[in-house]
Amino acid sequence: MTGSALAWRTALAELPIVRGGRWAVGGSASLALHGLPVYPRDLDLLVDHVAAAELVDGLRGAVVSDEARWDRGDVRAARRALAVVHGVEVEILQGVEAVGPAGTVVVGIPDLDHLDRIVVSGRQIPVLPLSTMQALLDATGNRERAAMVANVLGGRSSPAGPDAQT
Repeated sequence: MTGSALAWRTALAELPIVRGGRWAVGGSASLALHGLPVYPRDLDLLVDHVAAAELVDGLRGAVVSDEARWDRGDVRAARRALAVVHGVEVEILQGVEAVGPAGTVVVGIPDLDHLDRIVVSGRQIPVLPLSTMQALLDATGNRERAAMVANVLGGRSSPAGPDAQT
């Protein structure tokens, strides 16, 4: 793996410390932090409104957009801020939910109170559990990655478990 392939880890390690809000790493970075063979090119951070404010303020020089009511079609959020840290796009998504073809919510806002914690560069990082990622991947039609997660879970709720370390 090249240094540029690990740029997302460098960006993650350099995120501001969130003191008052709740947040978690989602997307492919969540899968990679759980040990799955994926190679993230960006960071998806799912946040509450307090963490959104702290992260956007802490990354103010790197924020390139900040918009309300963002909609990608299969995913929408009450707020989406985009920052670029070490050449890595960092999406800060508040109130994110997966949406089906008819525009109805198929997976609601993930629970930011029940997360795995994985140590990265000596810092505990909150990460969505694999069971939550599997539901999101299924809902957004990413069947290949959903199957990969299901294979790892093997009927367990999460292979890493709370407070896992990598």
